[in-house]
Amino acid sequence: MPGDVGLIAGPPRRTPGLRREEIAELAGVSAGYYARLEQGSAPHPSESVLAALARVLRLTTDEERHLRALAAWPGPVPAGAGAVPAGAGAVPAGAGAVPAGAAVSAGVRDDGAVIEQVSRSALRVMEMLRPPTAAIVLGRIGDVLAWNEYAPRLFPGRLPTEERHPSARSNNARYVFCDPRAREIFPRWEEVADDTVAHLRAAAGHLVDDPGFRELVDDLLATSPEFAARWQRRDVRRHVSGEKYLNHPVLGRLTVDYEVLAVLDQPDQFLVVYGLGDVEIPEPAATS
Repeated sequence: MPGDVGLIAGPPRRTPGLRREEIAELAGVSAGYYARLEQGSAPHPSESVLAALARVLRLTTDEERHLRALAAWPGPVPAGAGAVPAGAGAVPAGAGAVPAGAAVSAGVRDDGAVIEQVSRSALRVMEMLRPPTAAIVLGRIGDVLAWNEYAPRLFPGRLPTEERHPSARSNNARYVFCDPRAREIFPRWEEVADDTVAHLRAAAGHLVDDPGFRELVDDLLATSPEFAARWQRRDVRRHVSGEKYLNHPVLGRLTVDYEVLAVLDQPDQFLVVYGLGDVEIPEPAATS
């Protein structure tokens, strides 16, 4: 509210928050220029303008990173920047099985879409991981592109054990909102759903012109009211490490640490590593 930032409060307002003119004043720009920024019709704002807007709007680190992505700012961004794909902290959906170390090339999905070239660096790292560490490779919009042999053991019945191309079902957001099994494996499904949409919203700044991203969001808006409600919140955040709580069919309640790692040879892909410690999990039966 105005009084919180040193402005005269004035009479009560029907809508909380600052007016456009007040934001412009606090950021040191004209109201007209700020309006053009909102409309996307102004030239790329400078570093100082972006920093001022982030300060005035009291943006979090993730929100400021999202602002810079929307502004296509080419300069440095806060530490830890880079678009973490949607659902990086989520459990992977069923995708084409790619054994660790396999050379994976671009191809065509069974629905006609182009498959991303899987990072060879990520595949090499997966080979180096100490058993029974599970790992997956996520693409730019959260498609599961590859995994090692321990991922199907952590997520039995969800990852085919034989090699195949990924399908549309391999996307994390589609799994969380469109597959009823997600509610069974995630005891905290509401939190997972919130994070999945916030991750996807964060990626929007980098993928605004990506047809695959637009198709994904449009499909989820049309098929999932729960996704649509969360999308309208415009929450932006990304988790690069943390804990996942699972309902494992054999081990029961399970807490798994995860880390999301960037790979340099495919900047839009990330390696997600799930630490299992000394937990022994059985090998899953083959799935079709």
